[in-house]
Amino acid sequence: MISTEDVRHLATLSRLRFNEAEVAQYAKDLGSIFDYAKALNELPTDDIAPSAHAIPIENVFREDGVVPFDADTLLINAPEQEGHAFKVPQILAD
Repeated sequence: MISTEDVRHLATLSRLRFNEAEVAQYAKDLGSIFDYAKALNELPTDDIAPSAHAIPIENVFREDGVVPFDADTLLINAPEQEGHAFKVPQILAD
């Protein structure tokens, strides 16, 4: 079980303010969580391989390749264009 002094210390570190009823409630709740974590540590896990995810996953990258495009089609929705380029407001001084 976590003590009320520990809860007050954690609250100070987290810059939180709790009244005495909240401190007592959090001490009880955190104590339950820590007791559950201790119970989980007692489970036999020697035959279980470490994993990062509960289910197997793999990246689904598409093949990277050159795709031909038409500059006029690309710029069709551009608010402003200059030649075959987007025209944007200047953000750096000369």
